[in-house]
Amino acid sequence: MRRLLNALLGCVLFFSAALTPVYAVGEQEPDDDSEETAESSDSSGSSSEDNTYSDDEYWTGLCTGTAELTQAQKSQCMAYIQTKSNSTASLSEKIRDIESQREKIAADILYYAGKVAEYQQEAASLNGEIAEINGQIAVSEKKIADLEKKIEENQASIDAAEEKIRKRMEIQQRTMRLNQYLDILMGARTFEDFIRIANGLSDITRYDTKVMEDLAALIEQLNSDKQEVEEEKELLQKKKEEVVEKQNEYLSLMYQAQVIEQEYQQRSADLEAEGNRYAAEIEAIQELMEAISEKLNEVVATAGWTYPVPSIRINPYAGTWHYASGGVHLGGDFSGPAGSRILAVGNGVILHSADGCDSGGLGNGCGANIGGSWGGGNQAYLLTKINGGLYAVKYLHMQLGSVVAKGTIIMAGQQIGLVGSTGNSSGPHCHIEVFYLGAAENFTNYAKTWDGDLAFGCGWGSAGLSRLCENGVGAPCRVKPESLFGA
Repeated sequence: MRRLLNALLGCVLFFSAALTPVYAVGEQEPDDDSEETAESSDSSGSSSEDNTYSDDEYWTGLCTGTAELTQAQKSQCMAYIQTKSNSTASLSEKIRDIESQREKIAADILYYAGKVAEYQQEAASLNGEIAEINGQIAVSEKKIADLEKKIEENQASIDAAEEKIRKRMEIQQRTMRLNQYLDILMGARTFEDFIRIANGLSDITRYDTKVMEDLAALIEQLNSDKQEVEEEKELLQKKKEEVVEKQNEYLSLMYQAQVIEQEYQQRSADLEAEGNRYAAEIEAIQELMEAISEKLNEVVATAGWTYPVPSIRINPYAGTWHYASGGVHLGGDFSGPAGSRILAVGNGVILHSADGCDSGGLGNGCGANIGGSWGGGNQAYLLTKINGGLYAVKYLHMQLGSVVAKGTIIMAGQQIGLVGSTGNSSGPHCHIEVFYLGAAENFTNYAKTWDGDLAFGCGWGSAGLSRLCENGVGAPCRVKPESLFGA
């Protein structure tokens, strides 16, 4: 029995010694807040009204998104890009390079206008890449959050295990020279009691050993998780930097496209003037008008103007006479959803129409090749009598197959086409020009003798600004659509 006692006593002493180093580790508890602090998120809280462009998340989301931008938003994005370039070296370099090419763009505007489609394709591709990386970022952020939650839980388990060991040691240190295990053994009154107590102590030491093993495993897992978090954060940072770089590429493409559009607007009316000035088959048109002359005589004047594109207002950023960004613009643009109905503003006849363009974009001259105005796309010219006056109304950029045929007698409010984006157009709209041609009684004669001039004697390009009715010029002169249909 003495040998058994000595053996048990040795086991107890060995176990007590084994606990001491672990208790020392417990005294160096890791700081809960030092390594597990998550990256703070951007929460600038700015809104779309933030004209200081400080909310990068909002503005990059708007300017690099897939939604079609209004002209106002395009202008805001241009201002944001310029502001952003002041604090972003790579974007600043791209913008400077584009600005240095502005003169070259102006000199070869048709070439660069044709490049816009390529820029749009590149931008769409970049948008896809940005969306994909943002998806990866979301996955990484979720993974980091899950790992940090796991670390927090593991840390709590480690703290609990160390507390158990700490309390056990405190109890041991309060006992006799050996420890409480020896006191318990010495309390046995019979050999059977001694064996029973010894078995119980063996279970206790096994439990303590299990606690120690679990603690070691938790610490190892904790360190592994922390390492994984650091690696994931480093990867996340690289992905965020990649998104920023791709957004900068997108913004520079957008900026370049806007510069081209601005330069194009400066020359668009002049380019139209350089195109086909006269409608094709003039003699055939005059013969057609002669053939329907009796019907022409039956057309009565309309009392008041019918609104041409219901529920769509004139785009103020592409205003009549000049674009907001500069450049001659001789009509009003009713910008709205493709397929919107376009109506006759008064009773009259479709003096001429051209239908055959199936595409559009800056630099697209389709219109002249089908007997109409250069870049006008699918188009119609209405000769109408309104309030005792004779007017011609020019409708451009309509959808293929929607245009009413020339020679058609038309009534006010009747559909003459659908909004499209054919010819020289950067988005769905109907460009409308209004010409005052004199007294309404000249309607039939004018229709039969029209010489095919698609500007109706009012000039093209910059020269067209010399015959504005608002300046007191007599017929023929150009009427500002906003004065008839509101701004």
